[in-house]
Amino acid sequence: MIISRHQTGKVRTLRNLAFAFLIPIYFGLPWFRMAGHPLIRLDIPERKFYLLGNVFIPMEGYFLWLMLVTAGLSLFFFTSLIGRVWCGWACPQTVFTDMFDWIGRLILGSKYGKKDAPTIGKITLHATWILFSLAGSLVWISYFADPYLMLADISSFKVFTGDVTWVYFAAFFTFTLYGDMAFVREQFCKYACPYARFQTVLMDNQSLNVTYDYVRGEPRRKGKEKIGDCIACNMCLVVCPTGIDIREGVQIGCVACGKCVDACTDIMAREDKKSLIRYMAQDQVEKRDSKISWLRPRTALYATLLLIVLSSAAYLLNNRVPLYASVLPDRNIPAMQIPGGRVRNFYNVKLQNMSLSDQHLKVEIEYPDFAEEAILLVGGEGNSMVTIPENSMMDFRIVVETGILQKEDIYKKNHFILIRFIDPKNPKMLREKRVPFTLPSDLFGMLDE
Repeated sequence: MIISRHQTGKVRTLRNLAFAFLIPIYFGLPWFRMAGHPLIRLDIPERKFYLLGNVFIPMEGYFLWLMLVTAGLSLFFFTSLIGRVWCGWACPQTVFTDMFDWIGRLILGSKYGKKDAPTIGKITLHATWILFSLAGSLVWISYFADPYLMLADISSFKVFTGDVTWVYFAAFFTFTLYGDMAFVREQFCKYACPYARFQTVLMDNQSLNVTYDYVRGEPRRKGKEKIGDCIACNMCLVVCPTGIDIREGVQIGCVACGKCVDACTDIMAREDKKSLIRYMAQDQVEKRDSKISWLRPRTALYATLLLIVLSSAAYLLNNRVPLYASVLPDRNIPAMQIPGGRVRNFYNVKLQNMSLSDQHLKVEIEYPDFAEEAILLVGGEGNSMVTIPENSMMDFRIVVETGILQKEDIYKKNHFILIRFIDPKNPKMLREKRVPFTLPSDLFGMLDE
């Protein structure tokens, strides 16, 4: 594991501002509520995904697919424009690395990362890292479980009873985060992260990235012999968190954090020269005073695909009905004939209210095949209104009874009816299900009479 030297500068200041914005979001987002429900949470046991006041269920998995495609295309688009900005400025691996380094410098000071650091200081540091890893893992689990219930479990010492499942996940993620930050770090970026593997495919010579100006810098100074502007101080290598030499060109290990930019800027300022390492495109090194072409076939393609996916997601969200309906014939009660030439069918209905307010729905039917009007019974009663509390599911049975059947109604064994669930005050709140209406087999003896 590499512990790089701390480096200050303009890029470091900008990254600090970015982290000051991102860290509170990561640690604070699970605690926010909207209408009494989490602002964001993937509730696996309840099979629900809460996002900004919306509740999604597994049957709406295409929204998750659109979200993942949007994230992927955004990564492609911004990487083609400005390089690995995600890695250096927003990736949790990078953000947590900086936080752990800050803790290390706070406890060990100038001895941080050095072999002669005091033993008691090292023990204190690793103990603090483990506690911070625990805090980070609890926050991560809060995106899947209620953090307020977790706090209640901790305050009531219920976590020691063995009945709380999230404790095992907390232990796993605590030692995973600690092991990553204390022993792995840059190895993950260089050998495990898939994004690092295909970044070179996404970028071209017009992509803005951390780049070394080899035209000015090479050949490097040898001893007191001054040839190029690079004085071979190797500070860019010393401050690099992944231990690469940016002067060797674009590499998988470069996360575009900009620490080498600040280091070179500081050294070159003493020579009264411009930094050799800057955020610039490769073509700007080879062609002086050239400008970046932001609109290129690559960026245009990614932008077009991203716009299509975002437009599709916006359209689907705008027309989304937060109501799930399932209507299935009751297998336990077959179609039956009742006195007067009528037939009854029984259906099991499952309605799920995915909104954060109660829904008052009217149940209606359409029966285009029947000559006479049909009767609808909801829950065994004539009332066709049902109320579903917010964010809940309701199961009930409905009975559809035909009018007096005519011979033309009996010719077909199976008919189809349309069952509609609609909010009278909000016509957009509508779900329709086309289901079979079956006639009992003994009814067909009427045709022979």
